[in-house]
Amino acid sequence: MKAKILLINLVLMTLLSSCSYWTNVLKEADPTVGMSAAEIYTQGKEFLDVEDYPNSIKYFDILEARYPFGKYSTQAMLDLAYAAYQSNLKDEAIVNCDRFIRLYPNHPNVSYAYYLRALSNFDKDRNFITEIFAQDPSKYDVTKLKQSFDDFTVVVNKFPKSKYAKDSRNRLIYIKNMIAKNELYIAKYYSKRSAHVAAIERVKYMLKNYSGTPSSEEGLLVMINSYNNLKMKDLAYDTSRVLKENYPEYTISETKNNYIKVYKKIESFDMDAKDKPIKDNGSWFSYFNIFNYF
Repeated sequence: MKAKILLINLVLMTLLSSCSYWTNVLKEADPTVGMSAAEIYTQGKEFLDVEDYPNSIKYFDILEARYPFGKYSTQAMLDLAYAAYQSNLKDEAIVNCDRFIRLYPNHPNVSYAYYLRALSNFDKDRNFITEIFAQDPSKYDVTKLKQSFDDFTVVVNKFPKSKYAKDSRNRLIYIKNMIAKNELYIAKYYSKRSAHVAAIERVKYMLKNYSGTPSSEEGLLVMINSYNNLKMKDLAYDTSRVLKENYPEYTISETKNNYIKVYKKIESFDMDAKDKPIKDNGSWFSYFNIFNYF
């Protein structure tokens, strides 16, 4: 019995040692053995320059693990974030940018870390499907857009003379318009379902935080419509005056049912008691975009 147990143990030990042997044999050799920090960084940068992002990430990871301190590992952190961004690994890019900002808040290139983090949040939800179907980002969750808005704001306010400031300002305008459009989309959703108080509050929030956007005009029209439906004539009239002050082409009148009506000379926007869907001036392609029906 003891001999059997001993034999089994010997067989198991032999099998385990052979598995370990073959694992070591088949294991890819580390090409950076004996290389200095400068050499590893140079090799990783060469891969980055030719857009071989997987290999550049591999070398920068090794550099940070083997030489965690020094100018090469500091620069490698930014390069690693950029390589991750280009590899569509937006979460990893954001993590590396956050780490760089935390460790080196006064570094000369910290503005780039903020800018790259903003770009990662800006592009996080984009993919080839959204590009093919021309998906409207304002109809979906804009949390990442708001995060990128905050990051671009930091770049503009804290680093106004950096080379990233101009692009950041342009993106801030676009993001502000998209967030305002999202608030308007939600307000119209409430209005169509006769949740007029909620629609009014949503438009008020949009006008307070994202004023001066193309959505402001239609937002005021939604407010007038909701006030009419709530039979708040005075508030509907006050809102129509604000509309005319900012968009003089509108005319204000009162219907025989004591509802406020505003309209343009060419196209009218009738505000009666009953809800009427606001016309969507989308392109013909929007009719074939399945995402617009959700």
